[in-house]
Order: sequence, then structure tokens, then C-alpha cells
Amino acid sequence: MRLIEQRPAGQSIKKTNKQLAQKIAAGEQPYAQMAAAANDRKGTSRALAPRTLMRWWSAWGLSGKKAEALAPSGADAKRVSREAVLIAWVKEHKPGQRGLVPASVPAWVPWFLDAYRRPQKPAITDALRDMRREMPSSIEMPSYDQASRICEKIPQVYLQKGRMTGAEYKSILGFNRRDFSEMDPFTVGQIDGHSFKAYVAHPTTGAHFHPEVCGIICMTTKILAGWSAGLAESSRTVGDAYRHACTINEQKPWGGVFASIEADLGAGNKARVNSDELTGLFARIGTQLLYPEVAGNPQGHGGIERSNQSIWIRAAKELPTYTGKDMDRSARKRIYTRLERDLKAVENEDRLGAVEKTSKLLFSWNDFIAALEQWAIEYNNTPHSALPKITDETTGRRRHMTPFEALADRIAKGWQPVKIDKDILPHLFMPHERITVRRCEFNLHGNRYHSYELHQHHDQQMIAAYDVHNAESVYVLDMDERMVCVAKWNGNKLAGRPVSEVEQYTMQRSNRQKKLLTRKLDLREAETRQAVVVEHSEALQAKRLIVEPEAIEEAVTTEPIRGNVIRLPIPEGFKVPEDRRERWIVWNQLHERVVEMEELTDAEMQFYASFRNSPTWKSFALLQQVMQ
Repeated sequence: MRLIEQRPAGQSIKKTNKQLAQKIAAGEQPYAQMAAAANDRKGTSRALAPRTLMRWWSAWGLSGKKAEALAPSGADAKRVSREAVLIAWVKEHKPGQRGLVPASVPAWVPWFLDAYRRPQKPAITDALRDMRREMPSSIEMPSYDQASRICEKIPQVYLQKGRMTGAEYKSILGFNRRDFSEMDPFTVGQIDGHSFKAYVAHPTTGAHFHPEVCGIICMTTKILAGWSAGLAESSRTVGDAYRHACTINEQKPWGGVFASIEADLGAGNKARVNSDELTGLFARIGTQLLYPEVAGNPQGHGGIERSNQSIWIRAAKELPTYTGKDMDRSARKRIYTRLERDLKAVENEDRLGAVEKTSKLLFSWNDFIAALEQWAIEYNNTPHSALPKITDETTGRRRHMTPFEALADRIAKGWQPVKIDKDILPHLFMPHERITVRRCEFNLHGNRYHSYELHQHHDQQMIAAYDVHNAESVYVLDMDERMVCVAKWNGNKLAGRPVSEVEQYTMQRSNRQKKLLTRKLDLREAETRQAVVVEHSEALQAKRLIVEPEAIEEAVTTEPIRGNVIRLPIPEGFKVPEDRRERWIVWNQLHERVVEMEELTDAEMQFYASFRNSPTWKSFALLQQVMQ
């Protein structure tokens, strides 16, 4: 009745009732929910006819707008009263409270709710079985139908409390829609990383993996302002996405600096290189970085979360290697098996890292980066339901504006994006770190840099902006971010040349792999402390013998005999080293003599042939191959 009272000026009651009935029949909220509460009666239909609304309106007016005139009577009134008591009690009920229960609520209901409203989401039958173990025998056990009818009477927001928690529970609650239409473009943006739901080729190895895609949208125009892709969620992916959002050139004529960016608590967003109040990327550009007040609340960033579905998930579905939850399980397994088989074939051919992609099913990394731009432009040219409607010049039909059209409309009305000064552009998007200058020098990542222009800044804290791919020089700024000088690499005790941050990561990874291989070698030697039997021909038993290289190769590749091990005596005149590394060195020396067609003694030839089949030789050969 209040809705009817608030009808537009000059509109008749009859027309208002007809429109309201149509909205209720179509299930439009909140009208359908209000109708279900107002028309609470037996049966499942909760639709309201215009005639019923007119009858209610008459009773409302004749009673002087008293609510009692609209209340049901008789049995319906009693039923509505009982259900209202049940709902009010369930709303306040807490797990474990089984004392005071209203007379109209069955005594078993508290026990049932405690067993039913659990995160494991048990079925009604499971909840009844669990409550039977704890409920006193003095309380009559309900049937399945009784429990099911109680569940139908309790609203879902109360019934699912406990079965659903956190963000999942908030997904069924009411919410406030944030309106950005009155704000200028690039006032508020949202950034989020998304694990791409399809396999693509790794940029280094060519093997299949899931890349991380990061996007930034403008909440006013819904335009995808910038994006980037990386191997995983990282500060560099976030920083590069924002750099791309701020970039405006001939290839990308849209973009600008955001006044504020709403981000989640991901590692890339929280990284000091982006979030630091002094040296962080967003602070240096002048963008306010806003984090959610409550962790684990994706509804607070609904714009960017929804865009992930519209852009990246839709794009991933175009690829045969899609791995989303709605992908057919059998097809996904077949694709994965094919990718693994192709990868194994490339590894067996020793071409891993030398091919652009290990399978024909994969997008190469360059193709994937090009496709990102295509998908982004396609999204920005697609009508968006959150934008105003216009008349399409081609079809003459009404449709929503596209993000590109929304941005162009604001520019036509006088708005201009904030651009970055070209003077600070070279070092603006570089990582920044605080350094202390002493005697015109400072250390950064183990490298020492020097500039005579720093003599006035002795023992002062300053800011160094560096390129992660080039360690030859760094930009030095004062604490007010004013350019001071460019410091050059001068000397480094840790390396004979400047080592960039990326190279340091590669060296650290290589050192870790070497340690793992050495450890594996030691374990293998500990497990294999046995000699190897080698069959010798009569020619090898001669005192002095010139051996052809082909014969030596055939001899040393002979498979060792399995079973009991017999240690052959080594003739005098040649001493086999006890240390396994020295044995490897001696064998290589003998191998060089064999290649040069020099003669070997019987003892040398016996050691040369037998050591080749030992686990020690194979381990050192594998290690040498990896080191190369």
C-alpha cells in the first residue's frame, strides 16, 4: 500500500496496480519478496492480481490506513502467527541454546537446527540421524516430512546461517549498489589478479602452465584501462598493469592516472614496492591505494570480480585447453594427458626451452599476449549493462553504451585524463628502494654504485630507482622525489660485472639446483657401494695394445652384469684413486689419450672400461651435462 501511495504524480490507481502486479509476476525484486510476505497463505503461488490489490487498497482507505484492516482472519491468521513466532525465534537462536522454546515451536527444532546448520552442509536425513544420538528420549523424534516442512517455513537467510559462512553467506544477503555514474572517469578504479583458466605455453620452457592476468577497470565508465600477464601473482604484474593503465599513446589512446585504486589483500598489491607510502609505485604516481575494511569480502570489489568473468573466463573458454570447473571432466582429462605426452616427447628430444611451445594445443606466450589485447578491446567495445542506454545509429534500437562510448562521451563533455609528465616517465615505473649514501657511494642488491654528484649527500637517505633487467646504472632521487643524478656501477666484490636483479634470481636458482644434484649424487653413491663386472676379450688381456676408438666406445657402453658382484684385481703398475672425484679426473685423462690414439696399459684399460659402467661415472657425467 505504501508503494501505491508513492506512485508518480498523475498516475491512476488502476495503472499502478497493474504495473505492480506485472513486476511481482516477473519475480522482480523487492516486489516479489514483499508480495510473498503480504500474500502468505496456503499453496505455492504468491502472485497478486490487480483486482486483489484494488480490494486491499479499498480496505486500506476505508479503515483510515490501519494495518489491522489488511490482517487475515480465522485459521490463516493463526498459521501466520505461528510462523511469525517460529521465524522470530530462529532469527535469535544460537547453536547450543536448547532451553526456552515458544509453545508453538516443536521441542525438537533446536536439536535439529544445531545438527543441520553446520559447514559440512548435511542433508536432512543426516541431521536427523545425528540429532537422534544427542536428543533426550523424552522428546518425540520428528519424521523427515516434519523436518522438511520446518525448513520450508524458515527463510533461507536464517536457515543457511552456519551452513554458509563468510563471503558465501553474504552472497544471499541484501547489499547496497554503489553508484559511480556521477563521478569523473578514473576517479575510482579496481585492480585484481586472476589465474587464467586455460593452459598456455611458458615463455621460457614452452611447457603448459596457468599464467596470472591482472586487470584494472574504471568504475565510472567500466573501461578496462590496463592489463598485464605474468608467471604468477607478483608485485611486477600489478605494477606493469598499472603502468599500462596510465599509458596513453597512438597504439593505446585510452588511459590515465587514477585518483584511487581499490585492491584486495593479495601479495602483489601488498608488496612494499607498490604499497609503500614513500617509495611505493602508487604513492609516487599520486594514486591512493585502498584496501578492504574486511578481509575475504569479494562483494566489496564486485566490479572487477564480475569483469573477470566477462573478459578472462570468457576468453579462456575460447581455447581448447580451458580448465574451468564447468569444463567437461573427460575432455579436460584428455587434454591434460595430451599436453603431458607432448611435453614428455620434447623432454626426450632434449628440446625443452628451445621450442616456443611443447604442444600444438597451446597458445605461445607471444600469441597469448597479443590475444589479451584483442580480448580487452572486444570487451571495451561491448555494451555494458551498468552504463546508460543510447540509440544505436546503425540498427536504430536502444542499447547500453560500451565502455569506449562512455569514455568518449565524458571527454566530449570536457573531461580530460591526467597524464604523466614525460620528464619523470623514465624512472617513474621502476622499483624504488631507500639507500644510504656514504662517500658518493651506495650499495644496491650487492652492487656498488658511485657518482661524484652525491658528495653533498654524505650519510643521507635517498631513493634509488632501478631497472630490474639492467644493473649498469640507477636513478638517484632525494626524499622529495626530485632527480639528483644517475649513478653508475663502480665495483662489486660479489661479481666481476654488475648483476641485475633478474640475473641474481637466475644465479640463485642455478646454485640451488647444483646443491640438489650434489646431494642426489651423494645419496646415490651411498646406495651403490658395489663394483661392476666387465667382460674382457682376449685382445684386452694383451700387455700393450693399441685400441681403435670404435672398439673402445663399444667396450665402455657394455651394460653391467646384474646379480652377484665380483671385484676384478687391478694389475700392478697403475693405482686406482680412492676418491671418486679423482677417479673421474683420471678417467677423463685416459679418455683423452684414447682419442689421441695413445697406448694404454692393461691396468689403465681395465679401469677405463670398468669405470664407465659405474654409477659414479654416470652421476658425474649427468652433473657435467647440467653444469654446461
